[in-house]
Amino acid sequence: MKKNMCKTKQAGKLVLSVFFLLICISRCKDEQEEFKAAEYDPNLTVEVTEFTPDSGGAATQLMIYGSNFGGNKEQVEVAVNGKVAPVVGCNGSVIYALVPRQVREDAGTCAVTLRVGEQEVSVGEFHYTPHYLVSTLVGYDVEDGKETFEPGDFSKAQLKDPYWLAFDGDKNLYVVDEGTGVHFIDLKNQTVTNKFRTGSNNISRPRTIAFTKDYDTMIVAHDAGLMTDISQIQLTKADNFVTPIPVCYSQQCNGGAFHPVRTDEYFFNSYNASQVYKANRSKVPWTYEEMYKWDDKDWEFNIQFAPSGNFAYLVSINRHYIGKSQYNWATHTLEKATVFVGEKNAPGYSDGAGSSARFDHPQQGAFDENDNFYIGDAYNHCIRKITPEGIVTTFAGRPREFGTVDGNLREAQFDRPFGIVYDRDDKRFYIADQKNRCIRTISFE
Repeated sequence: MKKNMCKTKQAGKLVLSVFFLLICISRCKDEQEEFKAAEYDPNLTVEVTEFTPDSGGAATQLMIYGSNFGGNKEQVEVAVNGKVAPVVGCNGSVIYALVPRQVREDAGTCAVTLRVGEQEVSVGEFHYTPHYLVSTLVGYDVEDGKETFEPGDFSKAQLKDPYWLAFDGDKNLYVVDEGTGVHFIDLKNQTVTNKFRTGSNNISRPRTIAFTKDYDTMIVAHDAGLMTDISQIQLTKADNFVTPIPVCYSQQCNGGAFHPVRTDEYFFNSYNASQVYKANRSKVPWTYEEMYKWDDKDWEFNIQFAPSGNFAYLVSINRHYIGKSQYNWATHTLEKATVFVGEKNAPGYSDGAGSSARFDHPQQGAFDENDNFYIGDAYNHCIRKITPEGIVTTFAGRPREFGTVDGNLREAQFDRPFGIVYDRDDKRFYIADQKNRCIRTISFE
């Protein structure tokens, strides 16, 4: 009896399911017919009664209500701040569109317009609120003992210890892969190739990359132990940047940089006694003069100029703070740096102003359009932002927590972010995430 009752109930449920399915199909057909029947009448005015929501970021679902929209989305164009928004669908009274990604740089109030046929009307104002997302561009973490460099396309290429990044004139990337060499990341064709390997010609520790203003010459700073060792290596575009030529000899160089305006001027450092040098590149090997000693001996730091050329930040890696050195336009020299943010020999983590902020092995930094400086705070596993006034905040990552997580800025995780560059045109950061053995990006949604 129970089996028969169960069969009866199951049969009843099946009948009901079929009934509701038929109703749904019938309704869908009616809606489709209504959708198809909606036609734009050029003799009638296109009217907008409301739209929703009035704020959001890229890919926000924008619903526009009104009349005489027609049912052919090919006749409809929605624009946000003049940039076309993809139209997903429309009928006579509703248009469904997506806020375009191209609006990402236009944070704030944006005009929304609608064109149907030859008629164009104002929809209203949309408050655009973009946000950044962290993602992985190329490379992946591997098991301990299996760290290696592998060239190839982005799906299989592998980095070993990415350390420093630089753009070439075509906005492709060069990366110093610590202990491995210098590699080329072709962003257009999505491939990684090697330019030169370490282990030959007495080249073992490339540190930083600097290009001349015309991008025809690349200088790679090299860290070696003796005054007679190689400190600067030159590569040229004519040679496709594959043949490293020693051009300068000095002791324990952690980094070098060209002045961004007077690009014939190249400055570099020495760890030995915290010297800052200016090179004379008129002949090879270069000669150089000492500008000053920044602080004490065994000071590991690099030099990074602001785009204006008015000053440079001296990032002290092993002393955990950042100094600021003014450029003297009259004498074409860097003046002795003073402490800007952080405190000497006080590693830690804290946001704040000036000396109240704390870093733990800060590395490469990148300037945005407003002279904000974003720096890889390696052992804090995050990206910090430093304003021109010396206010330090955490931009991305979870302080003191390493990992490999993509996503929103403060949910994402890094593992010793060392290198960072910023593409002003695309509003995108590229990060050399060393112990995750990959290149990450931070870009608008």
